[in-house]
Amino acid sequence: MSTVIITVGNEILSGHIQDTNTRWMAQRLFYLGEELERVIIIGDDRAAIIDLIRECIDAVDYLFVCGGLGATPDDVTMAAVGDALGKTCIVSDEALAHMEYLSTFLLERGFIKQKMEVNDAIRKMATVIEGSTVLENKAGFCPGVTVTAQNTRIFVLPGVPQELTTIFTDQIENIYIQPSQNRFMDEIVLSEVEARIAHLIAKLNEDFPGVSVGSYPTYGAKTLVIRAMGEDEETVKRVLEEIQSYSDSLPEL
Repeated sequence: MSTVIITVGNEILSGHIQDTNTRWMAQRLFYLGEELERVIIIGDDRAAIIDLIRECIDAVDYLFVCGGLGATPDDVTMAAVGDALGKTCIVSDEALAHMEYLSTFLLERGFIKQKMEVNDAIRKMATVIEGSTVLENKAGFCPGVTVTAQNTRIFVLPGVPQELTTIFTDQIENIYIQPSQNRFMDEIVLSEVEARIAHLIAKLNEDFPGVSVGSYPTYGAKTLVIRAMGEDEETVKRVLEEIQSYSDSLPEL
């Protein structure tokens, strides 16, 4: 199953905010057995978001669109995804009810001084794509949504890390994306330099197409991590054993 993540935000492109969501999602998708094909960072540009969504529809199994949800004028993601799908956006009664509940909860515990007023900004935060399923945001106000377009399942999620991770673990993982057992990863650490074994890694990647082998040097030290990933545990271990054996046969550095 193929996956693309689109992260939306001028603040990320300008370097004012670090994108931690992508790394976290990549790790979760890996352990769920999903293949992350691409990660795209784009600004709060409605037309550009529309073009990207249309490019991905029916080309990938899962599409995550993260960030750009909120009450301010530059929060255009939900409307852009709706436009890309040819769907209108509507104010969700379910999302409004959650916001009112959360506002009451915060008021009763002294975190805010007055209850939320349902104004245009709040209604914008509660706006979702018509026909989508609302993903409740238990860590904040803006909901996420999921909707299917042709053969692509699309998830639109808030960019606030705590909110994104909460929605993902509570309402996406094990519900829309079931964990796969067909993924195994192992690694070895060598006192080695990459140049001496690069040819062997290239050969093993050709000889064992079901295994992906990568090397990750620590510059300034003779430490090289070799990481192998594949569907068959025995084959992954065999590949690593061949690399370990070859490295051991070389003259000491």
